[in-house]
Amino acid sequence: MPTPDGCPALGPAAAGPLDTAAVLAHRDRMAAHWNDDGQVEWLKTAGIDLQRGHGRLDGPRRVAVTTPDGGTIRLLARHAVAVCTGSTAALPDLPGLAALRPWTSREATSAPQPPGRLVIVGAGVVATEMATAWQSLGTEVTLLAHGARLLPQMEPFAGELVADRLREAGTDLRFGVTVTTAARTGGEVGITLSGGGRLTADEILFAIGRAPRTGDIGLETVGLIPGDWLTTDDSLTVTAAPGDWLYAVGDVNRRALLTHQGKLGAEKTMLSCVGAGRGRYWRILPGTCGRWSPSEMPSVGNWLAISRAVRGPGAVAV
Repeated sequence: MPTPDGCPALGPAAAGPLDTAAVLAHRDRMAAHWNDDGQVEWLKTAGIDLQRGHGRLDGPRRVAVTTPDGGTIRLLARHAVAVCTGSTAALPDLPGLAALRPWTSREATSAPQPPGRLVIVGAGVVATEMATAWQSLGTEVTLLAHGARLLPQMEPFAGELVADRLREAGTDLRFGVTVTTAARTGGEVGITLSGGGRLTADEILFAIGRAPRTGDIGLETVGLIPGDWLTTDDSLTVTAAPGDWLYAVGDVNRRALLTHQGKLGAEKTMLSCVGAGRGRYWRILPGTCGRWSPSEMPSVGNWLAISRAVRGPGAVAV
């Protein structure tokens, strides 16, 4: 099998086990070693000013930036302000969570080496993708799903296919269970399950959903509620903010929590901001769920369950 360009770890994969060090090194290169210098240079070439710090809304079309040295820079927008703060991992209300030091999607995609044993709590895209990735690198993976199947927002057959492939790879799938307690002692995590079962792992990953990063961005100064998702119309203008000046782009608007959709939204918003007309965001959104799971699940539009909820039981899949 020919080696894909730039992927030295994949060439030998057809003949033997993955080279874990090479795989993780390639991941780090693709993530620019978690350094944004390349993007900063692009901003300069595009003529875009960068202000580092904590930005907060400070009234309509106003932003106050607290700089790393403790100073404040105040900005006034002639046309619009775009909130692109994204989302963060939702975490359960468990006692001792800080001392547990659980993984979220951030740690799961940047860990320097595979854990020996990983418990994943969740049944969605992050859970199945991370189970696939770490299982392939030699980790013993147990996946705990609260419901009866994987990928519950997709068609049942999709979750069944992914579950079959994960089992074939060696993942321990458990359905209808929740974590009641979890505590770290030394290098191990002790986990108690509903029904009294117990597990021991080296790491525990919570992949139970996302939350908007809007808790400390000054939403209260424009009459909005801190911590809420920002609902938009099809031009990505925030509907609850009068004046058509506030936009929400990317995860924070909860339309489609996918990288390519964030880029599309940014393009549409910029066209509006430079006076090219109020662009309309696509209603039919292409997406790929479980992109790195054993069975890739591309989609366009709503899944059948959503269509029936909106249009009634007569809706059909096409």
